[in-house]
Amino acid sequence: MPARVCLDVVAGPIQGKHFEFDGHDTFLFGRAPDCHAELAPDDATASRHHFLLEVNPPAARLRDLGSLNGTYVNGRKHGGREKHLSPEQAAQQPWPQVDLRDGDLIRVGATVINVRIDGVTALVPPPTPPVRDPSPLDLLIEVADSSKTGPQATVAGYALGPLLGRGGMGVVHLATRLSDGATFALKLMRPEAAVDAHAREVFDREIAVTGSLRHPNVVTMHAHGSQGDVFYFAMEYCAGGSLSGALLKRQQPLDLEVAMRLAQQALEGLSFAHDQGFIHRDIKPENILLTDAEMTVAKLTDFGLAKSFQQAGLSGMTATGFAAGTLQFMPREQLTNFRLLRPASDVWSMGATVYYMLTLRYVRDFQAAKDPLAVVLGGNVVPIRDRKPQIPAALAEVVDRAVDDDLARRYSSATEFRDALRKAL
Repeated sequence: MPARVCLDVVAGPIQGKHFEFDGHDTFLFGRAPDCHAELAPDDATASRHHFLLEVNPPAARLRDLGSLNGTYVNGRKHGGREKHLSPEQAAQQPWPQVDLRDGDLIRVGATVINVRIDGVTALVPPPTPPVRDPSPLDLLIEVADSSKTGPQATVAGYALGPLLGRGGMGVVHLATRLSDGATFALKLMRPEAAVDAHAREVFDREIAVTGSLRHPNVVTMHAHGSQGDVFYFAMEYCAGGSLSGALLKRQQPLDLEVAMRLAQQALEGLSFAHDQGFIHRDIKPENILLTDAEMTVAKLTDFGLAKSFQQAGLSGMTATGFAAGTLQFMPREQLTNFRLLRPASDVWSMGATVYYMLTLRYVRDFQAAKDPLAVVLGGNVVPIRDRKPQIPAALAEVVDRAVDDDLARRYSSATEFRDALRKAL
C-alpha cells in the first residue's frame, strides 16, 4: 500500500476536517482565504499564514511562517517570538521547522491536528539520508565538493574534466565521451530520498519523455542513467555558463537590447516546451545557459528534472528545503497549489528572471527579518519602474503583468508573454 499522510482536525473551530495526501504536496494553515485549512478572520490565535506543511509521503515537515504565537508539536513550541527578543534578534534565529512522525499532534490555539501516516509498518523517523556504502559516484561528488584533485575519473563512458558547478543535489563536470571525444556537461545528482526499483523505473520513464525535447533554445540531454543511487545526465555543453554567473561577473544589469534578445530566445524554448505539454517548474537565471561569453544564444536547461524527481518520490522537500536562489523566482501558487502548476507558473518565473536581468533586483523584497516563504506568500510584488525608472513604460507594463500574483491578470502562456515583449520594444 503506498504511503499516505493524513491530517485529522480533532479539536477547535474546524474540528472534523480531514486532509489526505498520497503524493508530494503542500498544506497551508492560517486565517487567509488561500489557506487549505482556514480559520475565522477574527481568530486571534492564528496568523494569516501560520504554518506550511510539506508532505512527500511518508515524510512530512512543518514550518512555522513567522507566526506571533508559534506552532506547537506534541506540546513543544516551534516559532513565535520570545518576549525577551527584539525583532532584530528574532531574525537571527533559524526558521523553525520540524519533521513529523505518525501520531504527532499539532496545535495552534484551540485547533489540534492529529498526524497519521498510513501504508508504513512503523513510525516514520525524520527523513534523513539512509546510511549506505559510498558508490563511486558518491565519492566523485564528495571529491568535487571538497575541491580535491586526483586521477581522472570516468563515469558511464565519460572522462571527467574540470568542475563546472555545484548545487544542493550534485555537481556538473565538463566531460569527454570516450567513444568519440565529444564534449558534454555531465551532471551528477544525488536524490534526497532512498532509490528503489520502482522509483528508478518511474524516474527513467519521466526523464526519457522530457529528455526528448529538441529545440535551439533548450539544452539537449544526450544521455542519462544511474549508478547506485546517483543519477547522471550528459547535457549539451554551453561554454558561456549560466546567466546567473554572467550577471555575477558583470555586477550590473544587462543592456536593454541584450536582455530582450536573451529573454525572447528563452521564451522561444519555453513556448515550444509548453506546446509539447511540459512545464519547467524551476526557471531562474541559474537554469538559463549561454552558448558563449558574448551571450549569443540563451538556452533553458534542467527541463523536466524537477518534475521527474518529484514523480519518482526522489525530490525530498523542495518547498521547506528550498535551494538558494529558487524562492526569489518562485510563483506564489507553487506554495499554495503545488501539484497543479501550469504554463502561467513558468511565465511568472521567466518574468522574474527578465526583471532581474534589467535591475539586478528581485521582484519581492526579501528582508532578513522575515521568513522568505512568508514573503512569497505575502505577495507584494514591486513594480519594475520602482526599481529602475528608466525602463520604458510599455516594457514595464509587460514585465509587471508577467509577475502578477493574480493568474487571471498574468499572461497565460510563454507565447503570449513573448509576443507582448516584442510589441513593447
